Amino acid sequence: MKTNYLLSLSTYTVFTLSIILAGRESAVASKVNFYCQINEGKPTTIIKTNNGAEKKIFHWNLAPATTGANPQQMCDSVTQKLNNYLQEGNDLSALTFTASIAFAEKDSQTLPAVCIEGTDKPCQLVLFTLESKPSENPQLAASNALDAILDQELQANQVKSPTRGVQSTAYEVNFWKLLGL
Repeated sequence: MKTNYLLSLSTYTVFTLSIILAGRESAVASKVNFYCQINEGKPTTIIKTNNGAEKKIFHWNLAPATTGANPQQMCDSVTQKLNNYLQEGNDLSALTFTASIAFAEKDSQTLPAVCIEGTDKPCQLVLFTLESKPSENPQLAASNALDAILDQELQANQVKSPTRGVQSTAYEVNFWKLLGL
């Protein structure tokens, strides 16, 4: 009888802690947002908490001919996608920015892309694509673009993996840890 009581009590405790931790993660997520700010003359995508902690993510220095949009447009577009991603309940503790390729429906070609990698998808969310030249390797172009814009502090956890014989670049980022949450 005592064993059943202890088992019930421990099950109740685990269940209660799960609810508390899930609520805490949800509350933390509601206190974080992405925004654009001009930093050293360049539009910059930044993540910020309600208590003022912030980290720079992307420094938009790509030429408009490369992306089809000016740096401010790129900042606004990607920032909105990141906010939507967060509002959909996605976790920021293991976010991976990856250089990839995306299929362009308008002209049936693959384009260099920078994405958020999913657990079961190499490109869960396309943040942006690049204009591709026929002679250019799309995977390499995406890797170069990601290296050029991602803040140096976030490039610490680089992951390289061969994709179809081409080395793909990805960076794992734990925003909760970076922001001290």
